[in-house]
Amino acid sequence: MLTLKLSGNLGGATLEPRDRERFFFFMAMMMKTGQTTADALRAVAKAFRAEQKDDVANAISGLAQKVSQGKPLSAAMLAERGMFSDMHRAAILAGEAANNMQKSFEVLRVLEDKAIQSKRAGLAELLTPFLMLCLSLVSVFNTGLNTLPIMAKVREAQGKPMGMIPQGIMDVTAFGAHYWYLFVGCLLVALFVMWSLNSNPAGRTTLHTLQLRIPIYGRYLMYRTYTQMLLYFPYLIASGVKPKQLIPIMEGLATNTVIKRRIEQFNHTITTGGTLAQAMTKSGFPELIVTPVAVAENYAPTSGTVNDVLIEGMQHAHTILERMLNDTHSRFVGVFSALLWVLGGAVMMCDMLSIVLAQG
Repeated sequence: MLTLKLSGNLGGATLEPRDRERFFFFMAMMMKTGQTTADALRAVAKAFRAEQKDDVANAISGLAQKVSQGKPLSAAMLAERGMFSDMHRAAILAGEAANNMQKSFEVLRVLEDKAIQSKRAGLAELLTPFLMLCLSLVSVFNTGLNTLPIMAKVREAQGKPMGMIPQGIMDVTAFGAHYWYLFVGCLLVALFVMWSLNSNPAGRTTLHTLQLRIPIYGRYLMYRTYTQMLLYFPYLIASGVKPKQLIPIMEGLATNTVIKRRIEQFNHTITTGGTLAQAMTKSGFPELIVTPVAVAENYAPTSGTVNDVLIEGMQHAHTILERMLNDTHSRFVGVFSALLWVLGGAVMMCDMLSIVLAQG
C-alpha cells in the first residue's frame, strides 16, 4: 500500500516505514558490536543526520539522552508515539526483560520489512483494477451527461425511441448530477458513524467485531497478529522469559479490541496455572498451531532449564501460521482484485454498449 508518514512529538519528527526498518537494522547491528543502548542511539542519530533528516536525528538523540539518564528505552519511546507503536514498545520491553535487545531489534526489522512488502504486493494488484473502475465511472458519467442526450435528440427527431440501456444510463447519471449532495451527505454520515464508533470503547468493539467478520480479511487480521506473536515467543522463551511475561507483547501486537479480549483469556489461563498450549487455545490460536506446542510441553529440557523441544515446536508453528497468512493474503487480494476487474469491465461495457445502441 501507500507509504505512510508518521509524526512524532519531538520537534515534529516524521518516520517513514522504510526509515523505521533501517532504524531497527542499525540498532541491531550496534547491539551486536557490544555498544550500550544510549551509544547505539547516538550513532544511529548521527547516521540519519548525515542524510539530512534532522527531525528524525533530533528525536533519536532525545531518546539517547533519556536512556543515558537511566530511563529504559521502552519507557523513553512513549514520548514518540507517532514514530513507534505499542507493538514496537512491547517488543523492546520484552528484549529488556530477556536481556536480549539485539534479537528484539532484529525481529522488529523483519516485521517492518514484511509489512512493507505485503503492502506493496497488495497495492500493485489492487490499484490497477481500482483505477480502471474509477475511470470507467468517469467515462459513463461523461457519456450519460454529454454524449447520449445529443444522440437522444437525433433519435427523437427521427421518431425513434432510445434503447433501455442508453436511457437507463442517462437517468442514472442525471440523477447523480442533480442530487450529488445526497451522495456526499451519505458519505459524511458514514464517516461520522465510523468516527463515533471508533471514539468510544463499546463502539470500537462493535467496529472491530464487524472488521473480523469481513470474509477472508477478518481471518487475515487474526493470522497476522498471531504470526507476529509466534515470531517473538521462541527467542523470548529461549532467553528465559516466562509465559506470563509474554502478555505485554501480545497486548501490544493486538490492535483489534476483540483479539485483545482473547488475550485476556491467555492471561487468565497462565495466571491460574494453565499450560502455554491451553492459554494459546483460549486466546484463539488455530488448533493446528497449538498442537506442536502442546506436544513439546510434555518433554523435559534436554539441557539446562530451557525446553529446546518447545522452542522448536513454536518455530514450526510459526512457519505453519506464516504459510496460512500468506495464503489468506493472496486469496484476499485475488478475490477483491477479480471483483474490481469485473466491476470495471461491466461499467466500461455498459458505456460502450449504450453508445452503440444509441447510434443504432
